[in-house]
Amino acid sequence: MPEPTKSETLDRVLDAALARAGAEPVRFDVAAGRIALAAALADRTSGRPRRRTRWLAAAAAVTVLTGAGLAASTVDLTGGGNAATAAEELTRAADLASRVVERPVGPGQFRYVRSRYEGITTGAGPGEATHTDLTQEEWVPADRRDEWLFRNEINSVRWLEGHEGQGQPQAGTSFEDGQEFRGRCGRYPYFAEGQPDRCTAGSFGNPTPEFVAALPEDPAALLDELRKAGGTGDAGALVEAGEALGSGEYPARVRATIFRALALLPGLVVTEKRANLDGKEGVALGLKHFDDFTEMIIDPDNGDYIGRRETVAVDLPHDQGGLEKGTVRSSSAVTTKVVSSLGAR
Repeated sequence: MPEPTKSETLDRVLDAALARAGAEPVRFDVAAGRIALAAALADRTSGRPRRRTRWLAAAAAVTVLTGAGLAASTVDLTGGGNAATAAEELTRAADLASRVVERPVGPGQFRYVRSRYEGITTGAGPGEATHTDLTQEEWVPADRRDEWLFRNEINSVRWLEGHEGQGQPQAGTSFEDGQEFRGRCGRYPYFAEGQPDRCTAGSFGNPTPEFVAALPEDPAALLDELRKAGGTGDAGALVEAGEALGSGEYPARVRATIFRALALLPGLVVTEKRANLDGKEGVALGLKHFDDFTEMIIDPDNGDYIGRRETVAVDLPHDQGGLEKGTVRSSSAVTTKVVSSLGAR
């Protein structure tokens, strides 16, 4: 048997770690975990798709979904679409975002981020898949060094039709229903020893003031930073931008620059003009990313980023869940506002 490649070895390590995380009550933070994995993922040179076993939702930014649940998508997965139209939509969104009059988070106030997420988990067994619907809330203080609050609510868990397994299906998150965590700098009790807190480890998904201030104002330069952070070219840049916009923490001027940066992506296309997300209609723009077609969805009326969607781009083999091309693997949306106290809505 030939020796596994570096990429295959990394895949096996990640698969084992994710499977173990799904089986044991491990608590962790996705944003910080991304930092730890970034260097390893950047070294991947093979085009071999990831095996995705579980989506493990964590605080602040992941989130809701197509109102009808995760069913067949109308997305064009053939590579069709109009790149010029995608650039026009993003430029328009940037123009609208740049005119937003923002309400700052004042002393003693909190940015409240409510997220809802619906997704499919595969990997419990060959051909098995579960469907989870959850809501997450986070309160981020004006002074990030103060106490943060995170709550998790599991709305429903079920076997995906046609992919049933034995016993009770497990939720696609390591957090339990009703769990609540508090911690200064967003350092919750489940953080591993030595893991940086969220005042320290700035990233697109965890925008500390210092990180935001250091971002380039030139769209082309910002696109380069998104590509570097994503680690997988243009599609990685789109995913990274979704992490950023989904956090709900960027000022309007930076959101506008992110939109202008994405307008420079040569392969980005409009995939759907009436994508429905949590009761809102928007324009979906996307790129193929590993096994999926990854899209961001923008409200054409005000330029708001209203969520993200991942659709299976190719029929998956039985040992990877057996999901058919066109299946919406996950869908998310986020809403934010400023509140006057911890826990207020």
